[in-house]
Amino acid sequence: MKIRKVITNAFTTTAQEFGSAAVLFLLYRYLYRAIGAEGLGIWSLVLASTSVITLANQGFSSSVVKFVAKYAAREQADEVSVLIQTAFLSISGGLAIACLALYPAAVWILKLVVPQEHLGTAIAIAPWALLSLWINVGSDVLLAGLAGHELILQRNYVIFGGCLLNLVLALQFVPRFGLLGLAYAQTIEAAGSFLVTWLLLRRQIPQFPFVPRRWNRARFREMIGYGAEFQLITICQAAREPLTKALLTRFAGLAATGFYDMASRWVVTFRELIVQANQVLVPTVAALQERDPDSILRVYRDSYRLILYLSVPSFAFLLAVSPVVSVVWLGSYQPMFVCFVALLTVGWLANILGNPAYVVDLGTGALRRITAGCLTTCILNSALGLTGGKFFGGTGVVAASAFSLMLGYALILIQFHRENRLPFSVLLPRESLKIILSSILAGLLLFPYLRRVTVIIPFSRGTAGLLLGVLLIAILIPMWAHPLRRRVWRWALSRSSA
Repeated sequence: MKIRKVITNAFTTTAQEFGSAAVLFLLYRYLYRAIGAEGLGIWSLVLASTSVITLANQGFSSSVVKFVAKYAAREQADEVSVLIQTAFLSISGGLAIACLALYPAAVWILKLVVPQEHLGTAIAIAPWALLSLWINVGSDVLLAGLAGHELILQRNYVIFGGCLLNLVLALQFVPRFGLLGLAYAQTIEAAGSFLVTWLLLRRQIPQFPFVPRRWNRARFREMIGYGAEFQLITICQAAREPLTKALLTRFAGLAATGFYDMASRWVVTFRELIVQANQVLVPTVAALQERDPDSILRVYRDSYRLILYLSVPSFAFLLAVSPVVSVVWLGSYQPMFVCFVALLTVGWLANILGNPAYVVDLGTGALRRITAGCLTTCILNSALGLTGGKFFGGTGVVAASAFSLMLGYALILIQFHRENRLPFSVLLPRESLKIILSSILAGLLLFPYLRRVTVIIPFSRGTAGLLLGVLLIAILIPMWAHPLRRRVWRWALSRSSA
C-alpha cells in the first residue's frame, strides 16, 4: 500500500508538472509576441531582484510537511491547526517587514542594470511583484499543510489551476496594460490560489480558523530547529538565477535576459518532469533510515538507473529540437535562444544525474555534501560569470552558469559514492550504454539538419516532422529494449488501477 501511494503521488505530480509546462509554453509564446524579448527581460529581472524574499520560506515549508504529518498521524488536529497558524503568522509577518525593507534595495539594483528608457516600467511593476511573491509565500505554507496530510492530488489541482488562471488573466490584461497587466494577472492568480488552498485546509482541519490568531512558541522552535539546516542550501540555490540575469543584462542587454529566461524555463521544464517524481522518495528514505538503513543504497541504485534511463534521451531530444522550438515558440529562428538551450542542457543534465544522491542525503539528513556542492555552484557562478561576461558577453555568462551547476552537483555525486563506498561503475551501467550512445549520436547528428530546416531554407513542417520522427525512432528503439521499460510500464499500470 505504501508503494502504491508513492507511485500515485509520483504520477500525479508528474502530470501536474506536464500540464503546468504546457500552459507556461502557451503563456510565454503569447508574451514574446505581445511584449517582445526586452519586455520579458524586464519582467524576468524584476522577479529575480525581488524573489530573495522567498528564501526564508523554504525551511518552514519542509518543516510544515514533516510536523503536520507527525501530528496528523497522532490524530491531534488541534496541534496541526496551531502548527500551521504559527508557521503562517511567522513567515507572513516577517516577510511583510522584509518586503518593505527590500523595495528600496530592489529599486537600487534595477537602476544599476536596467537601461534608462525601461527603468520606469521596471520600477512600476516591482511593488506588484513583491506583493504577489509575498502572497505565494503564504500559499506555500498552506500547500505544505496539504502535503503533510498526503493530499498531493488536491495540491496539484491548486497549482495547475493557478497556472490556467494566470494564462487567462494575462490574455485579458496584457493587451490593455502591457507589463503592468502581467503583474496584475500574477497578483490576482496568487490571491485566488491562496484562497482555494485556505478553504481546502479548513475542510480538512475543522479547527483551522478563517483568520489565523494562534502563535505557539514551542511549535515555532520545533520548526525552526528542523528547517534552519536547509536555509544555506536554499540561499545558494536561489542566488544563482538572479545573479545570472543581472550579469546578462549588464553584459548583453535585456533581450539576452529575455531569451535566457525562456531557454531556462524550457530546459527546467524537462528537468522538473523527471525530478519531481523522484522527490517523493525523501520521506521514504527517512522512514527506511529508521527501519532498514541497509536498503537505502539499493533505493539509490534503482533511482539512479531510472533517472539515467529517462534523462539522457529526454535531454538529447531537447537539444536537437531547439531550432524547431525557436520557430514555433518565438516565431523565427533565434540563435541566442538555441545557444542558451544547448549550454543549459549540459548543466541541468548533470544536475539531474546528481538528484538521486541529493534526495537520499535529504532523507537521511546528510546535508554536508549538498551544502558543499551548492556553495561551489554559487561561488563559481559569481566568479566565472563576471569573467565570462567581460570577455565573451552573454554566452560567457550562461556558459559559466551551466559549468558551475554541473560541477557543483558532480561534487555531490562523487562525494556520495566515496563516503558510501559505491563503485563509480554504478554511474554507467552496462544496460544503459546503448541508450546513452544512441541518444547522443541522434541528438548531435540531427541537430544540424533541424537547424538547416529553420534557417537556411524556408521552414517546412513536413521536413521538420520527418526529421523529428527519425530522431524519436533513434531514441525510442533502445529505450524499448531496455529492461527498465517493463518496470516503468508496470508502475504506470499500477497507477491506472489504483
